[in-house]
Amino acid sequence: MLARVKGPLRYAVIAVLFVAAGIGAYLLGSYLRPRPAPAGTELQNPVPIQGLTLVDQSGGDFRLSEDLRGDVALVFFGYTRCPDVCPLTMSQLSSAYAAVGEPQDLHVVMVSVDPEHDTPEVIGSYVERFHPSFIGLTGANSQVAEAAKAFFVGYGGAGVDLVHTEYVAVLDRQGRLRYVYGSTAVPSLAQDIPRLLREL
Repeated sequence: MLARVKGPLRYAVIAVLFVAAGIGAYLLGSYLRPRPAPAGTELQNPVPIQGLTLVDQSGGDFRLSEDLRGDVALVFFGYTRCPDVCPLTMSQLSSAYAAVGEPQDLHVVMVSVDPEHDTPEVIGSYVERFHPSFIGLTGANSQVAEAAKAFFVGYGGAGVDLVHTEYVAVLDRQGRLRYVYGSTAVPSLAQDIPRLLREL
């Protein structure tokens, strides 16, 4: 067919074919190119989170793995009187949650490491400032200590001088700890969440 096309029209057809081939090669390359890894640190051996019961903002028992099973969860340990890291992290989680369209199969959970001050009402009021669907958890000192140990979170001190491990844990749909996002990686959650929801 191309042999029958003469003159400038032939060169125009050839140019269009080259452009189409180039676009096709680019699209194929984009499709085959490996996706960038999530910004968080992936655990090579996922850790099952089992047998943990805390107290939610309504005062009822919350079984961490059972009540979240089937969904993906972002879990952060902090406290309501924290002056800097906690409100910043919760704000970043709120922004990421909104940016991905507030999916129903994604939960944002804050566990207080200051249970003597952070009653169910206090932690509930705190997390709801960031989003009404966020879950606030507290409990007895022993319950919080057990949960923190399961998530490899350290904390100590008292009052506004509490110190604690500052990362967001990602639980998969089977209740296993799969990723941890340190403070520098948390801002990348908005771009990572769609992939995490697909793969976890």
